[in-house]
Amino acid sequence: MNDDKLKGVLQKIGGHVEEAAGALVGDQNLKEAGQEDQLKGSAREAWGNVKDAGSALIDNARAAKYDAEAKSDRAAAFDREHDASSGKG
Repeated sequence: MNDDKLKGVLQKIGGHVEEAAGALVGDQNLKEAGQEDQLKGSAREAWGNVKDAGSALIDNARAAKYDAEAKSDRAAAFDREHDASSGKG
């Protein structure tokens, strides 16, 4: 879990507490502030999810590049070996 996801979850929890406290004491401003914190926390958590997905995409692309390069190197080595044994090289 990255920092944005964690901070978003914590902000949502704080917002729930704030909203409940506002409802308990009859303070509409406190209740609305808690709801606002919940929305902001949800947005921050979503941003954290986007960042995680982007990181995973980059990691997968790097792994695919590495695999493609390794396969290309093995194919070139095979071709060199095959050409040398058949007298072409």
